[in-house]
Amino acid sequence: MTPAKPRILVVDDDDDARLLMRAALRKAGFEVGLAVDGDDALRQFAAQPWDMVMLDVEMPGRSGHEVCTALRAQCGELLPIVMVTGMDDLHSVEAAYVSGATDFIAKPINWPLFGHRVRYLLRGYQALLDLRAAEERHVAVLQAIPDLLFEVDLEGRYRDYRAPNTDLLAAPPQHLLGRTIAEVMPPEAAQTCMAALRQAHACGTSFGHQFELRVPKGASWFELSVARKATPAGEAPRFIVLSRDITERKEAEMRIARLAYFDSLTGLPNRQAFLERVDREIARAGHAGAKFGVLFMDLDGFKNINDTLGHSAGDLVLQWAADRLRQGLRPTDVVSRAVGDGDIELARLGGDEFTALILGVDRPEDALVVAHRVGHLMRRPFLLDGREIMLTTSIGIALFPEDGHDATTLLKHADTAMYHAKGSGRDNTQLYSASLTEQAMRRMELDTSLRLALDRHEFHLVYQPQLDVDTGRIRSVEALLRWQHPVRGMVGPLDFIPLAEENGTILAIGEWVLRTACADAARWQAAGHGVVVAVNLSPVQFKHPGLVQAVQQALADARLPAAALELEITESAVMENTDETIRTLRAFRDSGVRIALDDFGTGYSSLSYLTRMPVSNLKVDRSFVKGLLLGGEHSAIVRAVLAMADSLGMRVTAEGVETIEQARALAAMACDSLQGYYISRPVAADVVPSLLTRRWSLLDGPGARPSPVPANAPADKVE
Repeated sequence: MTPAKPRILVVDDDDDARLLMRAALRKAGFEVGLAVDGDDALRQFAAQPWDMVMLDVEMPGRSGHEVCTALRAQCGELLPIVMVTGMDDLHSVEAAYVSGATDFIAKPINWPLFGHRVRYLLRGYQALLDLRAAEERHVAVLQAIPDLLFEVDLEGRYRDYRAPNTDLLAAPPQHLLGRTIAEVMPPEAAQTCMAALRQAHACGTSFGHQFELRVPKGASWFELSVARKATPAGEAPRFIVLSRDITERKEAEMRIARLAYFDSLTGLPNRQAFLERVDREIARAGHAGAKFGVLFMDLDGFKNINDTLGHSAGDLVLQWAADRLRQGLRPTDVVSRAVGDGDIELARLGGDEFTALILGVDRPEDALVVAHRVGHLMRRPFLLDGREIMLTTSIGIALFPEDGHDATTLLKHADTAMYHAKGSGRDNTQLYSASLTEQAMRRMELDTSLRLALDRHEFHLVYQPQLDVDTGRIRSVEALLRWQHPVRGMVGPLDFIPLAEENGTILAIGEWVLRTACADAARWQAAGHGVVVAVNLSPVQFKHPGLVQAVQQALADARLPAAALELEITESAVMENTDETIRTLRAFRDSGVRIALDDFGTGYSSLSYLTRMPVSNLKVDRSFVKGLLLGGEHSAIVRAVLAMADSLGMRVTAEGVETIEQARALAAMACDSLQGYYISRPVAADVVPSLLTRRWSLLDGPGARPSPVPANAPADKVE
């Protein structure tokens, strides 16, 4: 695209002069407009823009000086205005410049040079326009930059500055210029700034140096960008320094770091922070030959708080537990001082799991002292909404360097020891040993197999008869679960039922047991045997909201009358959340399903609760039957249970009956039914019908009973 020609307005009252200048200017490549006097010039200038105005000085009406003054007021100081005059005396020249002329050309005009002279003036005008535009851009850029801008020398002396916000300056503006950075800033910040200057002096630029400074608006963080300024040869170096307020960014980084390394609920360090801290301590302890311990703490019974009181209550208890640990294990604490320098660093890994790094541990006993203190702290009740919440703690301990040489291993081994503490009755402390890892590996393998066992049809049921004392016949059988592992062989219920409750598979397994037992009982009933099947319910099953519906569906699918099913529930399970428990039990009673309270006497039942529960059968635990013939408290407990059951209209079944003497003693006490190896071992479903046709006589001997039971025979039932 061809650039537009510069436009020049020629103002002269002489026709010949106007025409001659137009011809010369057109020849030089300009577009020309003509005005006959000053007023005409002002009208044309207002109508459209011009790049230059050439004014005759002597004109009728407004003189050239007057027109120049008016144009300069209208268009500013940059437009080239050339006075064309025949007067070349000093006074006339000064008058032209005073009125605002850019230059003047004396008459007579040297026409061969005229075009070049005008072109030179326009080139200067364009240069001024470009310079003005550049200055405006620079001003806009500076105004858009919120940073502090300084010019300093190599000594750090302030030579100039620009501060959009003077509250960010390290000193009042009047006390800045002429002073050095070291005189204005505190030592640490000044050292950072001077290091940036030296780097810029050596390399030309420097970026990323950060420092904290207290300014009028408060403590703030700044980041420097420094560039060496171009200076004439021989002059001392100068530097342009941009100082950016990064306080918000720093605070955001700190918030992010806090989220990455701290637990938002308790404010304690999290797992990542704890692992990194332990790794640092390993490096230090390795050089110093020091020892330390890692405690892994898990709150016993915390899940029950979440389930019964809600997660908000659980979060509150976790915060209180963290505060209690913080206060109880603070560096000034006696226990802390007992283990070296008093450094005990806590962390929360998640859920109800806490850890502690204990420094200065010379002997395992040092870590045990802290663990025992933790146990004591956690046993104190928490008061929530007027009720006391009781918690205990299971603790595992791993020691460096004996139990691991990296943080992950130490934490894993402390976790293993903690699970051993839980398996040892909870509310205790266990030190790690290699055998625990072996147990944990076996447990993990068992867990994996258990999750697949149902789909692989590895479970089966056996049934243990319960003898009705009055008739001498089997009136009910208890369904017992067995697991035939493809590699391990028969796995005992004590080994897998707690694991199933922990990993959640107990619900699916329990439903399978219920459906299978109902189906077997329905077949026996169809064959003319009026037998009741008893099915054990895990506490986890009993708490599940879909239990009643699952039982009703199993009965319907098997077409088994509700009266032919008895559900056995442990004493401890029914004592939790009593109101909900009673509603569930009443729903079963109303549908015709019988309820037995299993292992009665081993828990913490209350007689007032028992009278409210629709239970039809109490099962006396085998531990009381075993000591029955010795007299003493076991005999007294059995008699008391029988008397209480009689007064409440409940039946009593004695478990673990292994001898004729035990059977006769229980019969003499009016016990309703007997269960144990003396009557029969657990048998397969297809054997049950043959047992239902037999009759036992406790007076004349065992009758048609199975072969005698060895003295060291295992227990016949577990929950």
